[in-house]
Amino acid sequence: MSWLYQERHVSSGWFNKLRATESRFRGRRWLFWSLTIIFLAEAATAYGVYAKLTGNVRHIEVTREDLGNARPSKAPTAALNILVVGSDQRDGSAGGRTDTIMLVHLSAKRNDTAVISFPRDSLVQLPACRSQEGLPGQRRHRGMINASFSFGGIGCTWKTIETLTGIHIDHFVKVDFTGFTEMVDAIGGVDLCIPVAIRDKYVQLDLPAGWQTLQGEEALGYVRARYSLGDGSDIGRIQRQQIFIAAMAKKAISAETLSNPFRLFRFLDAATKSVTVDSGLTPGVMRELALTARGLSAGQIHFVTTPWRYSAAYSGRVEWRQGPAKKLFRLIAADQPFPGSTVNDTTPRSKTDTTLSARAAGMAASITVPHRSEPPTTPHSSGPCAPGWIGR
Repeated sequence: MSWLYQERHVSSGWFNKLRATESRFRGRRWLFWSLTIIFLAEAATAYGVYAKLTGNVRHIEVTREDLGNARPSKAPTAALNILVVGSDQRDGSAGGRTDTIMLVHLSAKRNDTAVISFPRDSLVQLPACRSQEGLPGQRRHRGMINASFSFGGIGCTWKTIETLTGIHIDHFVKVDFTGFTEMVDAIGGVDLCIPVAIRDKYVQLDLPAGWQTLQGEEALGYVRARYSLGDGSDIGRIQRQQIFIAAMAKKAISAETLSNPFRLFRFLDAATKSVTVDSGLTPGVMRELALTARGLSAGQIHFVTTPWRYSAAYSGRVEWRQGPAKKLFRLIAADQPFPGSTVNDTTPRSKTDTTLSARAAGMAASITVPHRSEPPTTPHSSGPCAPGWIGR
């Protein structure tokens, strides 16, 4: 009996340990499945959001026939050049206009970005472009750089910029202005310091001087305002666009936005709904670009205006300063870093040039987004904020 009691006692102890082990295993198993379900739910949600955002983007095919065979060679690096235009219409139908033409250059190591603006008032040699549905095409002639979009759509604008700069373009992004206002509203507006009061009846804008939080419609009016500010040229508008884009980018990647999933989704939803891209700009490439943008510091983003001068023959028009412009384009085409001062040619070209200020002479203006918590103050600044201050 003693051995039976001992066996029962041992069996009972082993059974209890087994039950305890099974209970712990069952608990871990349920914990495992719970975590798995949570992970899958989050993954499904993330995939749903990803699918929703990528599904918003419209794609247009730009063919070899659009761009021609004599395209610039691509640099033997992993650098990317992306044409960005701002349009009144999302589609490429006749009558669409573009007020903004920029080229974004991402270095091969993705540690530096240059954004080159092309003044829309630039008189340049335009290449021939084929006609398309609803668009007449473009004959080779000297004209305004933004005419290419009206005559031949985004494909013609792509060909024009490649022909003029010698830079191989990899992709394009067309941004609809209506979507622009929704992007600004999605992040709660953009803080900007207005040096002087703006009253422009053409864009229905009335802003006092000083710090302002610009909402969608106000922001759109600010980046499109022209005739009521400065000399009424497109150059001042380009500088304001560069400053505003930098401020909006700063707000979009701030902790205030990234830590708020609802605000972040609204911004991304509005952004993706407002853009049209080429078929090669796949969701995978867009994801890579988004990660690249997130990893860039403010000092690694440079805004540059193509060097220019006022046209002596045509009032209200500008012409590129060929020496510094070609130098700038060569550096970008070869994926070489450039200091802002090296692209400027300060040699006067005419008597008129000697009387113009450095800004009016059309030297390439470079803007780098600063890291500051308070607006700078200078003893020579009579306005409420120093010129060129980016965001708050």
